[in-house]
Amino acid sequence: MPRWPELRLLAAIAALVAVALLAAAGGRGADEREQTSAGAWRGLVGAERADVAVGERMIVVLRYPSLADRVRQAGGVATEAAMRRWTAAALAGQSQIAARLSEEGIQLVPEFIYTRVLNGFSTPLDARGLAVLERDPDVVGIYPVRPAYPATSSSRLLGSAELDAGRRPGIALEGIDGSGVTVALLDTGVDPTHPYLRNRLAAGIDVLDPEGTAAPRRHPYDPAQIERHGTELAGLVVGAGGPDELAGVAPGATVLPIRVAGWQPDAAGGFAVYGRTDQVLAGLERAVDPDGNGDAHDAARIALIGVAEPFAAFADGPLARAAAGASALDTLVVAPAGNDGPAGPGYGSIAGPGGAPAALTVAAADLRSRTQTARVVVRAGLRVLLDERLPLAGATAPARSLTIDVAAPRTADAQEDPSGLDRFFDERGFSLVAGRAAL
Repeated sequence: MPRWPELRLLAAIAALVAVALLAAAGGRGADEREQTSAGAWRGLVGAERADVAVGERMIVVLRYPSLADRVRQAGGVATEAAMRRWTAAALAGQSQIAARLSEEGIQLVPEFIYTRVLNGFSTPLDARGLAVLERDPDVVGIYPVRPAYPATSSSRLLGSAELDAGRRPGIALEGIDGSGVTVALLDTGVDPTHPYLRNRLAAGIDVLDPEGTAAPRRHPYDPAQIERHGTELAGLVVGAGGPDELAGVAPGATVLPIRVAGWQPDAAGGFAVYGRTDQVLAGLERAVDPDGNGDAHDAARIALIGVAEPFAAFADGPLARAAAGASALDTLVVAPAGNDGPAGPGYGSIAGPGGAPAALTVAAADLRSRTQTARVVVRAGLRVLLDERLPLAGATAPARSLTIDVAAPRTADAQEDPSGLDRFFDERGFSLVAGRAAL
């Protein structure tokens, strides 16, 4: 599988997309009724999320190699025929397990099947099925399906007089607008008729409704309430033609909408806007293989996840494994860090899949304007690199810098890159800073 020929350009676009995601967490525009009744993720403000019933659904990860595993073993290079063969083999391995469990009286009815970014499936499991699968040597792990909410901030706080909201993202890279890059947006539906998004959207994929088109849906009982988060985030990435030349951070890119969240039944018998981790996984499967033919050469180069699994900073959970699998197929996952608030450190203060080592995770927006400082701790393994209380809000420049093994020494004959990005990559185009901390 050939590497992306312009990795530095891709890294620049990824940085722009990451800024758009951060702006989505701090910008105005979400409808108050949707934020309230849908229980959208509210972060530091401490508002309640919708009580979601996920049933007895579990994500089962298998030892059989996925397509990503095979491509990684092949050194990152594979033909179309090989990819299709490996995808089919991953599915065949699942069929063997299902047949063997059927002989033991365990009938699996998978809701989603994963063969590309990881090998596994999601299915309802009763206590007996769970006990049998936990002892199965072909099973790596079994994880409960959890809700994932649109990554946004409280519209109540955003509308307050003490917060300067509604500003456009303050970033631009000269000569780089995202042209030629496809960004898969895993979020609620995206409105293809929005005037600022015309000619910038690919045909969408609806994970929640396979017969759908990834367009935003209305509340089943209140048509005035419509999914908006995906459309807003798409505008921050590729929007163009707004008032006063308002545009997204990469207006030349193409967004592939993948609807992994929307109006779904909640635990109270109503409806709420949310996704589930098994649905997000299914969205990543399509991000790396949009036409679903088993060949990942048509993968979107960036998968921007607009939802967050609260209190889930898991480095080895299904979403983290899937992010690593997507990376092996040359798709970079960009995810929100999340605003899990004061209770976060006890569970991991980053929302899923932000804890994935393979993801580019965007820092949370802290909107507590009356809080003066916050404790910042940076560790490398057991070594503490920084442990200080640093000021919040109003800062226009860092008070200090911390440099940790950022880049290899430049050679004397190295050519200067006018964009300034060359110092972050080696001669093969691979990142020298991935996994490091930047304050």
